[in-house]
Amino acid sequence: MRWFGILRPRIVVLVLLWALPALIYTAIGVIALYQTGWLVPIAWSLPLMWLAAWLVGLLWRPLKGQRAILGKPLRAREFWTPRDEAAIAVVETFRAEMVGVDRFSITQPNRYINDAQQLAQRLADHYYGTSGTNALHPVTIVEILAVIHLAAEDLEGWFQANIPGSDLATFGHFERLPLIARTLDLGQSIFFLATAITNPAKLLSYPLWRKAGSVTNELQDELVRAFYYRYLREIGFYLIEMYSGRLKGGGRHYRETFGTMSRAVHAARGDVSKLAELSAANTTIAVMGQVKAGKSSLINALMHASVAQTSVLPETRSVQRYDYQLPDTEARITLLDTPGYSETDMGRRQRAEIETASDSADIILLVMAANSSARQSDVQLVLELEEHYRRHPHLKPPPVIAVLTHLDLLRPIGQWTPPYNWRNPSQPKEQAMAKAVDYIRQLFGTSLAGVACVNSAEAQPADTSVEDELVPLLVAELDQGHSAAIVRLFYSQLNRERFSRLTGQLTGLLKTFAQSLLD
Repeated sequence: MRWFGILRPRIVVLVLLWALPALIYTAIGVIALYQTGWLVPIAWSLPLMWLAAWLVGLLWRPLKGQRAILGKPLRAREFWTPRDEAAIAVVETFRAEMVGVDRFSITQPNRYINDAQQLAQRLADHYYGTSGTNALHPVTIVEILAVIHLAAEDLEGWFQANIPGSDLATFGHFERLPLIARTLDLGQSIFFLATAITNPAKLLSYPLWRKAGSVTNELQDELVRAFYYRYLREIGFYLIEMYSGRLKGGGRHYRETFGTMSRAVHAARGDVSKLAELSAANTTIAVMGQVKAGKSSLINALMHASVAQTSVLPETRSVQRYDYQLPDTEARITLLDTPGYSETDMGRRQRAEIETASDSADIILLVMAANSSARQSDVQLVLELEEHYRRHPHLKPPPVIAVLTHLDLLRPIGQWTPPYNWRNPSQPKEQAMAKAVDYIRQLFGTSLAGVACVNSAEAQPADTSVEDELVPLLVAELDQGHSAAIVRLFYSQLNRERFSRLTGQLTGLLKTFAQSLLD
């Protein structure tokens, strides 16, 4: 049982101080104390301990804002989109507003339903931006049932692991909790008065005993709050999953797809072949940039060879695909070499093919010649990518890595004797590289996940800047890219399965109708 771990240090100390005298009485024995004449002196330890408990409770104030009982906040999962991450604040704000949770109010079933509905309404406002819309109108019955099923399943596991006697407690016990609390309180008072018969002077400490005895009530309330705030966190988590669209396939499909990455306490059940298929999903890296920026040379440098295309992306005429293996990893990666665009704009066909490639991309390499300051079309590309994912918020935006090439054309022109430490520049070439990087960061701001300075020219075969600069950035973003690939494949599979499921449902309905006619 890990139930003791959910309590705060303050409440543990207070309970121990209050219960310590009872433990002393049990260990030594009242009769033995009476026979030895130590009963009265030791009896005075009770008021002293109660005084200590009261002082600790007075001086050691509980944390403000219910931080002590809210527990750990929600954290973003690897596959969550920026919109999902922003929803965490909605859930945490709602949890912090819940006051008056104690052993008496917890027995009201309507409270669970009402609070869940209010939280769902706030999240619906966050996701759809239309305040007042019914929280359940945009979602399906399957999604609502999946939230109930998944949250109840996780709460069951937590309850069994943390609450002593959870396998014996019934709902009748739960409803009688307030009565049990009052009975225990009355029993403690009777016990105190009974023990005061042998020592009437103890009656003087009765008010102090009552104040110190309230620690048991605080203990009960904290256990109840720990459970209830856990309940709100579970409901909030799966409501986020629901409004994101990841529960459209139902709870079992969700477990199978995101079981290894999500916070689910149970392993994926049933047929896990789809999970294995998703885990093996290719991570796709789209290489984009202006004409003559060095995209093809960069691909050749990554693959240590002049390579031929393995295929053309089916939806395009000129987006070439290559298989790539990251050094020291088993990741399966596809490189997309997209058509280049001009310094100032891109044509309609180029834009369409680049948009198709970006739909398939999990990481984007934006290749730019370091010796050129013409960045209008590059900035336009990044802005269009951001707008595209704003229109599709259920997808995870791919990280964008800027790759600066043609470094040998920076001043001093033609000089290239690597390695260069542009992060702490001292030589003229390093200073020129640092200025080029600063210019890029000023233009793109937080839109970039990183910047790499490489020299991919085939005339420099001994250069290792691609391995030293770009490969570490790719490895660092690989998990994010793979998560984006899984989310994208999940929705693709979901759309295909939805059609086949609808076909099966219609076929079954027709069979049932035909059978009823025959009968």
